[in-house]
Amino acid sequence: MHWKRCDYRIESLNLTIQGLEKSILELDKKLEQIDWYDGIWFLEEVEPIVGLSFIALQNYINSSIYDRFETLENQYKKYKLGKLVTDSKRTEIELIIGIANYFKHRDDENDLRKGTSTILLDCGLKINKDIDITESPIIKGLELLTNKWGLSHLITIVENWREDLWIEKKKH
Repeated sequence: MHWKRCDYRIESLNLTIQGLEKSILELDKKLEQIDWYDGIWFLEEVEPIVGLSFIALQNYINSSIYDRFETLENQYKKYKLGKLVTDSKRTEIELIIGIANYFKHRDDENDLRKGTSTILLDCGLKINKDIDITESPIIKGLELLTNKWGLSHLITIVENWREDLWIEKKKH
């Protein structure tokens, strides 16, 4: 086994995602404890936490590509490995990258980059600047990737994809 195949990045990703999941659980408690705090407030507060998880996943994905190939050249081709998102022609990894980019650039004065907007639209997500929180591509994208908002399931997706990077290169 190649020494770089050892995934020394997964532990920090796990710790990051666990911390973000705990934050979501704390906000979930407010739904039961505070009368005026409703699902809309919850979504408003949870969206940036979920967005941060997608950035952490994006970092893991790109670092994994670099670990395997020692370059990020043609990284978009590597995003195409893996399982397709239901009813789309995009992979789970492409969607994760698209959501992370959306989260980082959604408030920019300019429109999203074409690659990001195309991925999100291909997955049936809305990307208007004045979108209602209930239609947020961050929240809706999470729902496409996992049931019950399981951020830890996203780790499984990227961890399996990372292993596929090693298998994929052997085929060529």
